[in-house]
Amino acid sequence: MLKRLAHVTLYVRDCEEALQFYTEKLGFEKRMDTRMDDGSRWLTVGLPGQELEIVLHDPTHWHREEIAREMLAAVGKNPMWVWETDDFWQTYETMRQRGVKFVSEPVEVVYGMEAIFEDL
Repeated sequence: MLKRLAHVTLYVRDCEEALQFYTEKLGFEKRMDTRMDDGSRWLTVGLPGQELEIVLHDPTHWHREEIAREMLAAVGKNPMWVWETDDFWQTYETMRQRGVKFVSEPVEVVYGMEAIFEDL
């Protein structure tokens, strides 16, 4: 039986840029960073205290060229993710000061506070 979701893959154009964004701007920690013999890279990040890891996946080394192009075309078109925080306003202000671009002002909605930001 399935017991937990361990990894979610996020297509990225540049692993270093994505690693910097997720660690320095959003506060994630780097979990794994392994280079394979074929030049591909297994790079994951996660929130401190949470088991789930996000795979920052540059498909150019993993897949045939036409498949990699399709995956790269999907960058920035991923499903919406909803994050939880202990202090919305403090988190919002910290992320804003770190250079995260918000596409909407904070607003209260039925499920809580919402502020939508741009991913890479």
